[in-house]
Amino acid sequence: MIQIVYWIWYSIGAVLLLTIGVPEYLNFSNGLFLVFYALCALSLVFGRQLNPAMSNQPHEWWRRPAVWLIAFLMWLGGMGVEWLGVHSGWPFGEYSYSFLFGFHVFSVPFTLGFAWIAVVGNAALLSGGGHGVRGRLIRALKVGTWALVMDLVLDPVMHQREFWSWEGVGGFYGVPWTNFSSWFIMGAILSLLLPPIDYNPSLQRRGKLLYQMFILLFGLLALQDGLYGSTIIAAVAIFVAEGSHQYAVRKQVPIL
Repeated sequence: MIQIVYWIWYSIGAVLLLTIGVPEYLNFSNGLFLVFYALCALSLVFGRQLNPAMSNQPHEWWRRPAVWLIAFLMWLGGMGVEWLGVHSGWPFGEYSYSFLFGFHVFSVPFTLGFAWIAVVGNAALLSGGGHGVRGRLIRALKVGTWALVMDLVLDPVMHQREFWSWEGVGGFYGVPWTNFSSWFIMGAILSLLLPPIDYNPSLQRRGKLLYQMFILLFGLLALQDGLYGSTIIAAVAIFVAEGSHQYAVRKQVPIL
């Protein structure tokens, strides 16, 4: 159900953003989009892990307390590092948020914690694996990379459209390089909270599509805003995600 809600919300938002823009009285939808994106990613990470010894039916993930504990810890970690960044300039750089993502908690939009859940969860779906210490570390590096690529597309657009503002000049379209390296590190660290994700063709395909469509939207917005570097990165990331998925399909044995 949450996936249907997300894709409806995504479609309406994409049409508005790429045409007339989101009317001011609908600004609340920006924050809700992050919440729906996070829930959609969680539903795939936790709800589509099939037990081949029992059935092919997805577990009712929302009834598992462990899911919400992990989600809360990810939200808390994301909000914590954002609070640190806003008030100290470390590790991302000097920046501040507008109210376009909703009300603030200590100068940080409440919905930003959901953004971290969404990005890390979606990147974990692309990365897969995570069994054992070595597997978790390898997956963490992959998740950090996918999160970094997403931010190279997302952050310049959000800065251009004044969702948040960076102090100073330089970096990539006004966004300091420290921000991107910090996204890599935070994405990798938060991914350690997630359980292993076993190979499943349907799961990987849905996770890939979720990532591709998100980055496609912001790649098109970057094109509108003249941020051609971000547009090129988005296009490359879409093809790499597709290639990575096709490679996994050929190399893995599907769960029956």
